[in-house]
Amino acid sequence: MSVNIHLNLYVGNLESPDEADRVRAAVDLVLKDHGIESWMVVRVAHDPPSVTARSEPYPIIISGFGRWSPTFERDVDQSIHAVAPGARISLDWGFPDEE
Repeated sequence: MSVNIHLNLYVGNLESPDEADRVRAAVDLVLKDHGIESWMVVRVAHDPPSVTARSEPYPIIISGFGRWSPTFERDVDQSIHAVAPGARISLDWGFPDEE
């Protein structure tokens, strides 16, 4: 069964603009590995350094969300912390069909 999902990812507590750029590259790779890069808009800010990724303007359609989401969350966490150990990650799911 497929479900529509809004994904909002925020990565803060980054040490520098260079670290933000490395985090963006890590996020881009995870999104590509999970096949959702075309559904996402990723932005990097340098002052203060942060990265956001959002499903815009439409939700992502995921089949088997209950199995997929823990793997995706683990991959996001590991990839970001590999390049930015002190990063704070906020990952929120929205369910537009329930709104």
